[in-house]
Amino acid sequence: MNSYFNVAAILIIAFVASIYFNEAEKSRIVDNLAAAEAAKIARIQAMERESEETARLAEIERAKYKDNVDHDSNPKTDTYKIVMDGKESFDPDKGDKLKFNWVQKSGADVKLSSNTDATVTFSAPTGEYTFALSATDDYGLTTTASKTVKIGPEPNKAPVVILDVRKGK
Repeated sequence: MNSYFNVAAILIIAFVASIYFNEAEKSRIVDNLAAAEAAKIARIQAMERESEETARLAEIERAKYKDNVDHDSNPKTDTYKIVMDGKESFDPDKGDKLKFNWVQKSGADVKLSSNTDATVTFSAPTGEYTFALSATDDYGLTTTASKTVKIGPEPNKAPVVILDVRKGK
C-alpha cells in the first residue's frame, strides 16, 4: 500500500510539475510574441517616420525652381539667365508702398541686377542657389520669403550612328 502511495505521490508531483513547466513555457511564448509584436510596431513606426521625412524632403524639392541651361549647340555656354519677380507682392493696407531687398542665402555668389527692385535677374552656372526677398511697408513691417533655384547642366544627347552595309558592284 505504501508503494501505491509513493507512486501516486510521484504521479501527482509529476503532474503538478508538468503544469508548472507548461505554464512557464506558455508565459515565455507569450513574452516572445509580445516582444516580436513590439518590434514589428517599432519597425512600422520607423518606416512611417521615414516615409513622412521622404515626403517632406520631396515637397521641399518640388518647391524649387528647376531648369537646365538651354541647349544652344555651343559647348562653351555654361550659364543660364534667371529672372526672379516679386512685383506681385502687395500690402493689404491700401496706399502703403513697398521697399524690396534681395539677399542671396546660399550657392556660389552671383551678381543680381539690383538688390532693391521688385524684379531682378542674374546669370549663373549649374548649381543650386537660394534667395530671400524682403518687402517692407511704409510703417516698417517686413515680410520675407525665400526661393531656391536649381540650374541643371545643358542637356546633350549622344550622336546617333547609322551604318549601312550593302553589296558593292
